Amino acid sequence: MAVGMAGKRKFLDGKLCFELWVQRSSLGKASNVLRDEFGIVNPSTGEKASTMGVWGAAWTYILNTLVEGRKGVESVWKANGELLTDLDWYTLVVTKARYIFGKKKFQKFIEKNSYLTPYL
Repeated sequence: MAVGMAGKRKFLDGKLCFELWVQRSSLGKASNVLRDEFGIVNPSTGEKASTMGVWGAAWTYILNTLVEGRKGVESVWKANGELLTDLDWYTLVVTKARYIFGKKKFQKFIEKNSYLTPYL
């Protein structure tokens, strides 16, 4: 399987999307790099990955690797002169998990990460 390809339906590798988003500070630039440097395009359309596709893949990776994800998000916040507090992080995680995961998967995510319950 080619670098960045994750399967039949989901063609974007979340870790790669996340790393490119952090490095380039832009979803659009990350999408361009996926196409131009890695040759990754939407297999259905032949077009570059949408910014929302890159965003979704990156956030899915962050939510599945919270410690690693927080490090990357913290670095972006720091580069923008902001401090990522626990309240900011946990609220962000719950908000994005609620959006990205379906109801059942979100419930399992919260059960697995029960320390997030106060931030619901």
